[in-house]
Amino acid sequence: MRARIAGGLTVFALIFGAGNASAAKWRLLYKKEGVTVTAKDRPNFALPVLRGVGVLPTNLYALLAIVDDVPRHKEWVYRLETSRLLSRPDPLHARAYLRFDFPWPTSDRDGIIDVVVTRKWAPHHEIKITFRRTVDRRMRPVDGVVRVPRTIGFTRLRWLSPNRTQVIYQIDTDPGGSLPKWLVGWISEDLPLRIVRGLRKQLIRRRGLYGKFMRVWDPRLTVQPDTPQQFILPGVDAKKLPRRSMVMTVPVKSAAPRSSK
Repeated sequence: MRARIAGGLTVFALIFGAGNASAAKWRLLYKKEGVTVTAKDRPNFALPVLRGVGVLPTNLYALLAIVDDVPRHKEWVYRLETSRLLSRPDPLHARAYLRFDFPWPTSDRDGIIDVVVTRKWAPHHEIKITFRRTVDRRMRPVDGVVRVPRTIGFTRLRWLSPNRTQVIYQIDTDPGGSLPKWLVGWISEDLPLRIVRGLRKQLIRRRGLYGKFMRVWDPRLTVQPDTPQQFILPGVDAKKLPRRSMVMTVPVKSAAPRSSK
């Protein structure tokens, strides 16, 4: 089953994503504060494909609760001006509008993205969020704001232990318009690290405030509609995990949680 955290996770879409692999090799940009950022250059594109890998000292579902809380994204996402959920037809899909405040004298960027979320139990317990740029008649272009013409990617959250989550993200995006070299460097290097820092601070500020979300989605606390009969969560005693006494048939839409606000 795909978890109902698609809307919240769209905040990564203009920053992190996954692009088409090419013959070019990944080059290391930096390793800072536990985050490794690499890049793959592409001809005729201002920005390279970016990949970031890091480990956050938090439970996977505590992290999901933070990113599901869309109205609070401005508290931790650097230069995010607007994050608006446009539609969520079911727990598996969402559409959102994002606008970022770019440094003067460049224009702000905005975009509309479709998001699909999947959950996997083996060989690793993880959440994968894929997204791509789309169009929506409800959100017409804004004067003075450049609409991002292309974004495609994914973010993957992998359970390492009850208090450690690996985050893997990639981006292949064309921000549109012309960008000075200093701004390309800012997007490639400064912005990803700032967002990770903000997320870490938000995890501390909102710690313990998403009990409802955790009770609904944490497989240590409740049986999940998509839970297999046998599964492993590293760092958790398998005998203490809730198990289904019989096969459950729960419609996906009825399993959609709402994060505590």
